[in-house]
Amino acid sequence: MEFNPDTVRNEMVDFWAVATSPVAVNKFFHTVLSGWVLGAIFVVGVSAWFLLKKRHKEFALQSIKIGAIFGLVSTLLSAWTGDGSGYQVAKTQPMKLAAMEGYYEGREGAGLVAVGLLNPDKEKYNDGKDPFIFRVEIPQMLSLLAKRELNAFVPGVKDIIEGGYVQKDGTVALSAAEKIERGKKAIAALASYRSAKKEGNTATADSAYVTLQENMAYFGYGYIKDVHHLVPNVPITFYAFRIMVMLGFYFILFFAVVLFLVYKDKLAEMKWMHWIALLTIPLGYIAAEAGG
Repeated sequence: MEFNPDTVRNEMVDFWAVATSPVAVNKFFHTVLSGWVLGAIFVVGVSAWFLLKKRHKEFALQSIKIGAIFGLVSTLLSAWTGDGSGYQVAKTQPMKLAAMEGYYEGREGAGLVAVGLLNPDKEKYNDGKDPFIFRVEIPQMLSLLAKRELNAFVPGVKDIIEGGYVQKDGTVALSAAEKIERGKKAIAALASYRSAKKEGNTATADSAYVTLQENMAYFGYGYIKDVHHLVPNVPITFYAFRIMVMLGFYFILFFAVVLFLVYKDKLAEMKWMHWIALLTIPLGYIAAEAGG
């Protein structure tokens, strides 16, 4: 897209760039596949209810078989697209990634937090308090997932706000304050452009347009009053992401066990498994919301 200062809106200039955007492709398929997982969980759970009530046994077992196969394949594909989506988040939304990991200080060879409890007393990125009460990390895994390199530097919240680190393309990251200033320049340039156009002052309009184009990428930052507003709610983002991931692994195990029991002709009489299938239905909705 390109910003059109005359209509004051972003206008698409390349449909195929939109349609084949790695961000859009990953998020689209991850979202659709997550819906399929939820649908499969619902089918298996409702079918298990029929088994509990000893009604339509053969139909219920066939529904469970189809639902579990569909669910297992969808969950595995969802995990794959989730990895791709995470990689794109690291490239285009580094602050979101930092919040997902409760990650305040960037470093090379960053570890992925497998299990952790955030420090509720930490309120700001620069308050000097440890962000975690405890955590267990998988060494270098975050660098691998985010940058596809074991020793790559992954910026934290503090790094993104303060800038100054070298990015993958070799440029030095701007600080939030610098982005805000550039955003204000873009806003002022837009106002100057529209005013000059209205007055028929072509030279001023052209100059303002150049300034606008140079700073357009930071336009939204011009409305930020406090850099702390750029930091999302870290606890919600951190825990929601882990709920989604943990439930995703649970669904893989759940569908695999259900299929095993179906093909062993044992599921029909296993009431405890019927109840697990029923109780898994709300977990599907929780996972979908946590991932959203």
